[in-house]
Amino acid sequence: MQLPVELEIGKTYDIAFSRGRYEIDYANHVTCIKITKKKYHLERKDGTEFLIANDGVLEAKEIQVK
Repeated sequence: MQLPVELEIGKTYDIAFSRGRYEIDYANHVTCIKITKKKYHLERKDGTEFLIANDGVLEAKEIQVK
């Protein structure tokens, strides 16, 4: 069992996350804008927003925004 990765508000990441039982998806340069008890609220570079489960993040690499 893998421990979930925790994101921080205001930081930008490249992430891998589960989308269901057997599907893994990737998102590059997303910024965490809100955290609730069950979901991360993320924003892409183009301004679109999406939600993922807190325990669904498999890997996250913080990106330094210039």
